[in-house]
Amino acid sequence: MAGASAAISPTLRERYEAAGQSQVFRFVDAGVATEEEAKALSAQLESIDLEYVAKSLKSAQAEAAALAEAVDLEPPDQFTCLADATAEDIASWRAQGLDAIGRGEVAACVLAGGQGTRLGFDGPKGCYDIGLPSKKPLFQLFVEKLLRLRTMAKEAGGPNPRLPFLIMTSPMTHMQTVSFFEENNYFGTSKEEVWFFEQGTMPCLSPDGKIILESAGTVASNPDGNGGLYPALQRSGCLGRLQSLGVKSLHVFSVDNPLCRPADPCFVGYCLARSADCGNKCVWKASPEEKVGVVAKKGGRPSVVEYSELDDARKNQLDGTGRLAFGAGNICNHFFSIDFLANVVVPNMAAMFHLAHKKIPCAGEDGKTVKPDSNNGLKLEAFVFDVFPMSSKMAILETKRQEEFAPVKNAPGTPSDSPDSARAMVSALCRSWIEQAGGKLEGSKDEVVEVSPLLSYAGEGLAERVSGQTFPVPCHLE
Repeated sequence: MAGASAAISPTLRERYEAAGQSQVFRFVDAGVATEEEAKALSAQLESIDLEYVAKSLKSAQAEAAALAEAVDLEPPDQFTCLADATAEDIASWRAQGLDAIGRGEVAACVLAGGQGTRLGFDGPKGCYDIGLPSKKPLFQLFVEKLLRLRTMAKEAGGPNPRLPFLIMTSPMTHMQTVSFFEENNYFGTSKEEVWFFEQGTMPCLSPDGKIILESAGTVASNPDGNGGLYPALQRSGCLGRLQSLGVKSLHVFSVDNPLCRPADPCFVGYCLARSADCGNKCVWKASPEEKVGVVAKKGGRPSVVEYSELDDARKNQLDGTGRLAFGAGNICNHFFSIDFLANVVVPNMAAMFHLAHKKIPCAGEDGKTVKPDSNNGLKLEAFVFDVFPMSSKMAILETKRQEEFAPVKNAPGTPSDSPDSARAMVSALCRSWIEQAGGKLEGSKDEVVEVSPLLSYAGEGLAERVSGQTFPVPCHLE
């Protein structure tokens, strides 16, 4: 017992007692925790920012109280539909984005903390192969798109076409992700261009705000959500590193969309042309019942409104053109200025968290973990879009679903949002590129067609390679 108690420094004990959290030491003080468990507990407690947790809880409780009251919801009043934009505007945005990439002012960041559990895959989701002819995993598709962008920026005369690729992992996926890149030689890019950083965790709390122990020597904790991006960027030093390199814009996207265009010069250029501090790329909902959050105005501020927050009237409400008024579906595809992140978001990060009432495994009287039958505690979680209300000038760009959104969430064989549906969408897009460039495809429409991102980022530059030629399917153009 003496050895276990000695593992807790007086300074640590005083800090937790002052915060009203002395219950975390009860198994140590009662002699239940071993010396090894006490040391592990001490290390975990040292890493927790108690002031940040307290501020986050207070903010989340205030938000929960506010949600109980009626909040004005309005459709977004300013957005651009890519399908309605002129060819001149699109070319201008693309040129402005490529110019910024050519000056080394753009970086891309993938949110890759999730595991492929729902896919039946044992590993980080970015390591998953959706079944394309090349067998390239999601991470490789993104890296090769960025490599192609660098080439395009250089060809356009960019003096410094640097394009850092940031990968936010989680404690569960970090080591596997880093090893995966090392084993595959970073998929052709340089090690210096790939920056790994971990999202954080938050301690689970009892309804009265006390830290819950999972066992005698372990604090119950949960990942802080993809909104953990912001504290993780700051804590890891990545935000400061971006600033020191002169990077001005960050494109953030989800790992589970093989059609995503990382650092899309058209989207980046669109946001830059509007001097936006924050941008969101969306697709319009296919039906009122599609269960996705939508970009809207909540209390007069830009926000993402969850499907469950919309009543039937709003879900079915039409605008003057006959489209869904609340139809700007959020696809986790965002633009941020570095100044906005550093000067607005980081100072207000604790205001982003939400309460989630959960069944949290906790320590019983003997210090062993027990699983409760009902909700016994709170998790603090944040979403990447929780910073939208902080924006003073937001830009929204509606893109084409068939070109940029093929989510991979469900197991193979599932009719939608599966590797099968995503693979079919990638194939259909690549088919259209080849045919528009003057090539022909011979064989069943069900066979998969793939164009390497190293050959074409978004269908450009294919005519010289495919015009007048016929390709038997399945095929993979490299």
